[in-house]
Parts: sequence; structure tokens; C-alpha cells
Amino acid sequence: MEHSSDDLLQDSTESVQQYLNMPDMLRDLLLQLTKDFQTAQLPLALESIEFCSFEGLCDSITTVLEEHLAKGGSLKNVLNRVDLTEKQLKKYVPGRLTHSLRALSALIIKRELQKVVIRYWYRKSSAPGT
Repeated sequence: MEHSSDDLLQDSTESVQQYLNMPDMLRDLLLQLTKDFQTAQLPLALESIEFCSFEGLCDSITTVLEEHLAKGGSLKNVLNRVDLTEKQLKKYVPGRLTHSLRALSALIIKRELQKVVIRYWYRKSSAPGT
């Protein structure tokens, strides 16, 4: 899994699932998602579990986004909090965001995983003796 963190946004479901199979990565990803959604004032209840599928996470996030939009909410806060650029959105989410929530959910997970992996790499490289 040694590759650029930018590659994570392009990775297939199977590649992302490899990270989710790592308990520490999964835990940190769930914490990051929960924190960023709470900061964006979107309740996201993700249980800390031993196994989590990429598809299951996409389903959970898509549902939360659909419910938020149905209540008249906007995606602006969550997109800003997750730190997705307009360029990334145009590249990875086809059409209007509100009509492509599944693709947006996948991109959110990959971006949040990117943050987790970068922190992991930084901690590993700054550890004594490396």
C-alpha cells in the first residue's frame, strides 16, 4: 500500500477495502468521519466495529446526505469540512451533486481515508529510530 495519498481518491473499492480491513485504519476513519460530520452539523452514527465494508459506509453516508437534503439542508458545510475541492468534485462526481449522492459518499470516504493515511505515514516517519 505504498503509493501517493492522491491515489486514494482514484482507488477501486477493493483497494479501499484493504485499508478498512486494518482495525486501526478503520477505527481512525470512523472517528474522522464522525468528527467532520458533527462539525458540519450532520449527525452520523457509525459504530466502531471490527469489520466494515466500503459499500456499507457508502450506504450510511448516502442515507444521511439524503435525509439532510430532504430537510432543506445544503451540502456546503460537509464538503468544506471534508475538504473536497471543486476540481475533485467535478472529476469524481458525475452530474449534479444532489443527483450523485452515492458517488459523493464514495469520494467523502476516500478523502477522509486519505487524511487518516497521511497522519499514519507522518506518525510512522517521525517515530524514533526511523
